[in-house]
Amino acid sequence: MSAISFVAVMMIGVIGANIIKEFFPKVSETFILIGVGIVLGFLPEFQHFELEPEFFMMLIIAPLMFYEGSKTSLKKVRKNFRGIFFLSITLAVVTVLLVAMLTNNIMGSWVFALAICFAAIVTPTDAVAVKSIISGKKMPQGVNEAVEFESLFNDATGLVLLSLGLSVLESGHFSIWEGLGRFVFVSIGGIIIGLVVGALLVRIRTAINLRATRPEATIIPISILTPFFIYLLAEHFGTSGVLAVVAAGLIHNFEGDMLKLTSTNVQLTNNTIWEILSDILNNFVFILLGVSLFGIWDIFKSLGWQESIVLFLISILVYLLMLFIRKFWTNKKGNRSIEHFFSNDKRERNSDSTIFALSGAHGTMTLAMAFSLPLNTDILSNENREIIITMAAIVILLSLIVPTLILPKLLPALGVESSDDINQVRNDMVDYAILHMAQEIEDSKVRSSLTKQLQSQKGLQIPDHNKSSKLMDDILTWQETLLDTPTIKTQFSPTVIDYFRIYLENISKHSTSKRIRRLFSKRGRGRRTDSVEMEEFTLLRNDLSRLEDILYQKTMERLTELEKERLGKRTIDFSDIEEVKHILENRHYRIRNEIKEDTIIPNELLIEAFQLEYQFVLNRVRTGVISKETSNKLFKEINNAQVLQLQK
Repeated sequence: MSAISFVAVMMIGVIGANIIKEFFPKVSETFILIGVGIVLGFLPEFQHFELEPEFFMMLIIAPLMFYEGSKTSLKKVRKNFRGIFFLSITLAVVTVLLVAMLTNNIMGSWVFALAICFAAIVTPTDAVAVKSIISGKKMPQGVNEAVEFESLFNDATGLVLLSLGLSVLESGHFSIWEGLGRFVFVSIGGIIIGLVVGALLVRIRTAINLRATRPEATIIPISILTPFFIYLLAEHFGTSGVLAVVAAGLIHNFEGDMLKLTSTNVQLTNNTIWEILSDILNNFVFILLGVSLFGIWDIFKSLGWQESIVLFLISILVYLLMLFIRKFWTNKKGNRSIEHFFSNDKRERNSDSTIFALSGAHGTMTLAMAFSLPLNTDILSNENREIIITMAAIVILLSLIVPTLILPKLLPALGVESSDDINQVRNDMVDYAILHMAQEIEDSKVRSSLTKQLQSQKGLQIPDHNKSSKLMDDILTWQETLLDTPTIKTQFSPTVIDYFRIYLENISKHSTSKRIRRLFSKRGRGRRTDSVEMEEFTLLRNDLSRLEDILYQKTMERLTELEKERLGKRTIDFSDIEEVKHILENRHYRIRNEIKEDTIIPNELLIEAFQLEYQFVLNRVRTGVISKETSNKLFKEINNAQVLQLQK
């Protein structure tokens, strides 16, 4: 399959998963994506699919780790450096050693270096999978930070230890000092490359930001290419590409703090692009995991059921051991390096450590590392490679299923408003702005256009056509009564009035005779040959157009008065009035053979309306009516709407 076809199929899978998610909101997004991946695995192009580690690491993991780093404050990393080191490096190394000891004793044919390789593969954790599992639940803030920091850095620890294990397998001997030296070179070297090159790129971006007329045209492509360039550079020098892109991401976060409100358009556009790209790539990760399960199933069948069951039981032991290590590692008190993440209260500390242990979910990074093992070489038999891939897959599935069953029961609900509640607050906010602006604006066309513009914030509004039809019938009846008033009778002949009455009757019946259509059309004039008859026809047509113009103006005034009556009752449902106005305007401009021009809403009025919405939300959050999370969501919507309107 070509790269373009692969990306296209994956994008279809992402779209399908997002649609399915709307119908099954209680199912974890992770499992939906894996399910979609399994379905895609039935396609002929994905038969015998095997994850390409180099492709996966550079094109998916590198940009994801860069984005995660760019969202993390460098100051916070410096402040919690000891805790991060304790969780993502020390804990990872201890886990690898203990898991390697277990598997080395159980798997009789495995040398210790091979056991180290397996343990390094199942060590990296995936915070994104955890977030999907606990969606709608509130994790303790400290534990949440610990899980994110651990996931950000322990991928590199696992990769370095895997490389170290493979080198020992190849050389046949192990030196502690040589191993430590390699570990330091790969990890510290990657960090230095990331920091230096990241800082250089930040300087270039800052200079462009301050001098270019359209900096986003240059800065955003640089930002997108940065993780690929830094990853390849670090790998070229034999250091950790993952740690390099994380370090570069941290530097780019510092750039955002430095620019603050400078070049806001560039920053907003860049953040939006990266947010969308990150969501898509994260979805790719779990779809690929689902697709890869077909290859693992083939390995299961080749190993036989008896050996597969044994491997399944060993994988359960490995997973339980890792749970115990994580629980024990964070539950003991007196460790000052992780005090920021975990409570000092004994009961809360026990709960925090349990949540942290269960949050050690594994994802496609583990599977990619397993598939990266060399195939049919002297240092690793094909059978052992298949066993490691199978056990890694079982550990991944266990680490996703067990937390899904247990974590939601341990965590409280977020307590945020439901989508219906948020929609109601949004509707009240829009109504508040419309009510105030409608009382202030005299021009009915501007008022109507602004109302329609603000109403669009509520989403697709389907008007009540029955209500609109009733109002239309009332207006037509009212127009017929106007035809009998002295003002109209003194200006127009009985013939003109009769013709117009017939015209109104036809409208109410949704049909118009050819004779009436010809009278209201300029094309009708070309069909008269007799000059006298032609002149009479023209006079009649002009009188009808003039009468229609008078009735149109009076009808618009009446509808405006109706709007004011509703405003007086603090009712802002104008959907039926708007629909009737739209019908009458179309009729009026069609009769006059003119094109209706859009009403331009002054920017000052739009800004004033958005400020009223800001004020409404601010008042609600101050009085405790809505939560801070809901207010932040609404503030973001108002801000985006304001930026969009002012860009037109």
